[in-house]
Amino acid sequence: MTTFALVEQALINLGYVVDFNLRYHAKLTGYISVDGYASDIVLEFREGYKSELGDRDALLQVEWLMDDQESCLFLDNNSLNESDVTPDLFVKEKIILRKIFDRILNEIKEVFLELTVNNQ
Repeated sequence: MTTFALVEQALINLGYVVDFNLRYHAKLTGYISVDGYASDIVLEFREGYKSELGDRDALLQVEWLMDDQESCLFLDNNSLNESDVTPDLFVKEKIILRKIFDRILNEIKEVFLELTVNNQ
């Protein structure tokens, strides 16, 4: 199971800025700057939990406000294999976003493996 600590360590390992706000135990937010772009990619992570009001799956997502200040690119772990409905818009930026998202997922796996090995 992916946890706040796991995602936080992965983002730190990659050199990204992390806002780890446990006040409401709601989410972890990371900010990823991209050279040549005005806005950061914003990563949000919410742990999965079970409650009487309903279960929530963990959610890892990135959102990027484009320099036109109107368009947003959005990617989450549940939509990685969905087809792109607007393939001709922001092609370069979509590639950047996916590479960063894949890098984060790979680093989370590396941190998890390291923790698993160290705990044995």
